[in-house]
Amino acid sequence: MMTQRLYYTDAYQTEFDGVIEDAITVAGRPAVILDQSCFYPTSGGQPFDTGRLADRQVIDVLVTSQGKVAHVLDGPLHSDLIGQTVHGAIDWPRRYDHMQQHSGQHLLSQLFYRQFGMETVAVHFGALDSTLDLDAASLDPAQLAEAEEAANELVYAAMPIRAYEVTETELAQLPLRRPPKVTGRIRIVEIDTFDYSACGGAHVRTTAEIGPLKLVRQERRRGQTRITFLCGKRALADYLAKHRLLTEAAALFSAEISETPRLIERNLAQLKTLQRELEIAQEQLLGYEAAELVAAAGAPEHPRIVSRLFAGRELNRLKGLANQLQQHPNVVALLASSANDKLTIVFARSSDLAIHMGNLLRDTLQTVGGKGGGRPDFAQGGLADPTLGQRLLDAAAQQIRAVIG
Repeated sequence: MMTQRLYYTDAYQTEFDGVIEDAITVAGRPAVILDQSCFYPTSGGQPFDTGRLADRQVIDVLVTSQGKVAHVLDGPLHSDLIGQTVHGAIDWPRRYDHMQQHSGQHLLSQLFYRQFGMETVAVHFGALDSTLDLDAASLDPAQLAEAEEAANELVYAAMPIRAYEVTETELAQLPLRRPPKVTGRIRIVEIDTFDYSACGGAHVRTTAEIGPLKLVRQERRRGQTRITFLCGKRALADYLAKHRLLTEAAALFSAEISETPRLIERNLAQLKTLQRELEIAQEQLLGYEAAELVAAAGAPEHPRIVSRLFAGRELNRLKGLANQLQQHPNVVALLASSANDKLTIVFARSSDLAIHMGNLLRDTLQTVGGKGGGRPDFAQGGLADPTLGQRLLDAAAQQIRAVIG
């Protein structure tokens, strides 16, 4: 006989006594099959229950190929004799959370169909949030807002949710959103004439227990739209967390929450302006630095080598200095920076010289196992040993002198 599933008649029953009918192994772990159980097995998208069975934790619940419910345990029972009666207790907060999400999904799926003609093609119940996929390319913000408001109105209405079985003849008279995947007597979950779904899941008693209900985001997925939603305590926790964050943000501005978005927008605009001004100032400073380095390198009518090793200079500033040095005639820039146990090297030259910087850098780094290369006028690379910086710059300068004299 198949396991009698007590949650079919009372989803709020949390404890029970069951008789061990068989002891098996599932994926290397001990499991028992009982004559009856409150534990919900993974089915219809709803996650399995956890809890305790006698002296062990139930870590998974599944349905065997014979239609029996197997309770996977964290270890063998102290006594697992066939015919022994054991006491079980489910993790009620986990079960109730799953009931809220599952009932909320039924409500939303019917609502999206009635309001916008959108069918639900897939459902997923996750540990943190749940999703339903609609056969629609997209929803505009107004539709999402309308659906969320309508869903919470149905929550406030406290509509009864009932589960019962029907024959195939009776089933034909019901306006199901989707046909059932099984035949024979079918279990129906009804939301007070609003929604009829063939479902074997555990559900709350009224829509009031679903709420609050919050749609948190949408995303396009291969021509469909995925809606992420939160019900009940998940939605409340989300509200509390976001309210705390908004309150903290408002406190930074010494302002009301309602004023915070405008103040953030204003500060972002100011920050963008300041960043641009800083970039201009940094570019000017690099220009001054480049001019000083070039002046110290010799007369402009002769090729000049600017070789410098910096400590902790960022790559962007190193490249910026190289770009500035390129603007001067007859200049070869050999720059390096040691930072975070790494050596970064940038070689560049002005347009009036014919030395290939990419080849020069590659040849220089190959001698020590480094990697790099680039264009004839600009190249960059590096290696993991920052102590070799000056040695490599001197070697590159020596090669250049051999070419240009």
